[in-house]
Amino acid sequence: MSAALVARASRRIGGVQAVGGDIYWSESRPEEQGRQVIVRAGADGRAEDVLAPPYSARSRVHEYGGGEFLATGDGIFFVNDRDQQIYRLGTDGSVARITDEKRLRFADPAFDAVRGRLIAVAERHSEAKAGDAHAMPENLLVSISLGEASGKVEAIASGRGFYASPRLSPDGGTLAFLAWDLPDMPWDGATLFLAQADKHGGFGRPKRIAGGEGTSVFQPEWSGDGSLYFTWDKSGWGSLYRWGGRRTQRVLSLAGAELWRAQWVFGARCFALHPDGRFTASFMAEGAPKLQVGRLARGGKVSGLRNVRSDAARIDDPVASGDGFIALASLPLAAPAIVRIGREGTTPATKLAPPILETDAISCGEVIAFKNGKRQRVFAIHYPPANPRFSGLPGTAPPALILAHGGPTSMSDASFKPRVQFYTSRGFAVCDVNYGGSTGFGRAYRERLDGEWGIADVADCAAAAKHLAREGLADAERIAIAGGSAGGYTTLMALATSDAFAAGASHYGISDLGLLLAHTHKFESGYLHRLLGTMPAKWKEVFARRSPLNLIAGITAPVILFQGLDDKVVPPEQSRLIVEKLKERGIEVGYHEFAGEGHGFRKAETIVAVLEAELAFLKRVMKIGGAGAASAGRRKRLG
Repeated sequence: MSAALVARASRRIGGVQAVGGDIYWSESRPEEQGRQVIVRAGADGRAEDVLAPPYSARSRVHEYGGGEFLATGDGIFFVNDRDQQIYRLGTDGSVARITDEKRLRFADPAFDAVRGRLIAVAERHSEAKAGDAHAMPENLLVSISLGEASGKVEAIASGRGFYASPRLSPDGGTLAFLAWDLPDMPWDGATLFLAQADKHGGFGRPKRIAGGEGTSVFQPEWSGDGSLYFTWDKSGWGSLYRWGGRRTQRVLSLAGAELWRAQWVFGARCFALHPDGRFTASFMAEGAPKLQVGRLARGGKVSGLRNVRSDAARIDDPVASGDGFIALASLPLAAPAIVRIGREGTTPATKLAPPILETDAISCGEVIAFKNGKRQRVFAIHYPPANPRFSGLPGTAPPALILAHGGPTSMSDASFKPRVQFYTSRGFAVCDVNYGGSTGFGRAYRERLDGEWGIADVADCAAAAKHLAREGLADAERIAIAGGSAGGYTTLMALATSDAFAAGASHYGISDLGLLLAHTHKFESGYLHRLLGTMPAKWKEVFARRSPLNLIAGITAPVILFQGLDDKVVPPEQSRLIVEKLKERGIEVGYHEFAGEGHGFRKAETIVAVLEAELAFLKRVMKIGGAGAASAGRRKRLG
């Protein structure tokens, strides 16, 4: 698996929508400098780009974006990356700008057919700091006229820290939306509100329906009969609830499974409603998807419930399409694909791309579980080395790479990941750890990290390394750790506070928590206190004690760092400071900066450069691949 092939296979797919018989989604293209394209597939499954250069559909609200376009029967409304304004892509391919609000960014639009307008999330930056992600913008809900006063923007809800998921009832009379305030993140306390429309197009005082008080609501969705469905983790696990006008009722749950997602980006979904009353729901249970279909009768009664077989490692963003449902499936042997969900299973909804690798060259991820030092169960995905042309030397175990995901409130699954295959095809084992704090395993599992960031995550990653070595799945002397963003912080803390790893690779990771607090953007400005167990009035001692920059004496293993110069979430100073201190101590360190890259690398040339530099560094410092090296492996006899 070459680095160039990894780059070509690293398209990010999201925003799945359906209008009539057409399916739409967005793709981030590394080969186009990260441009985000809108793609359409008709009934024949053939995909075609509908958004041409120089336009790129990408929102930067909350810096992480999502909810970048809305497909309707009258065209597509999208947020253009360059200016963050809303444009309309006509059915004839024409593009027209709708808004002209230099201080505003937009996301997550909904169509108000009754009044001929959009309702969207907006983020208002001060005029002096419109491009400064670290300023504290005002978040609000707005209406955007599409009629005679096209482009006119009016605030319809303000005063809360954040808003998401504006959704209008079928008759246009009621607006549902989510809101939360600092210091919460959406998964801590997103609250569901309803507001009634008045004759002037405004909305009355919002009424709280569910969520808040240590619980979180996700994905409000109206049914054809005017009932509102949503997922809520009130019980400790995300379950499906219904609001029928007077009370909420739980209508669907699955023991030990999560129907819910951490709302890092706008527009994510985990269930879908069909106009004829059918529904589908995608749970996550111990790192694997559980897909169900059924029917929701008036009053919320569930009937015809059944499990649907699927080979997918994860299923997201289901939506009604035609006479059934489609969804984004992350597959174990191929790139992500749009699939149709039937009663008997899932089938491709679009023409599949040619296989990236032959099946016998792909390492299939397996969900594993082991105990950490507190005897708590930890989940991870293990990928063994896989290359039909080579085998390991008898009596030896392979080198390994432990991966710490970002967030830290994210989740790893057993899907085909080009970067993982890059390493497994070269004789490495890879273990992608869902350390305490990960989503998809219930609220209690996620809250293991509250007050314990830099401790619990490190302990779980170290436990993963020990488990691999104990089971003979990895060479204990050649286990490295790598991660990006929050995973980069875990990597640096693991090197500073444990002896489990022979080397590390930090991608735009955090080295100084105090500096991060001073420069972080609004969305995450309260997150650090929850993760570190501190308060705004008293935090300096704990932040200093948990910052890798202040624990340099504990870092003795070689480390390589990668950083985007345009990163607004974790600025370059975070990497530069620790590189300087490591060099002063004589620790072997590599450092690479990339102009034009932000928080997460999007350009093909960057992806290639990072992979090649990371691999060369790890091979050199862990003495892998040299003549006589125990882990080098040998070519199989052919014929």
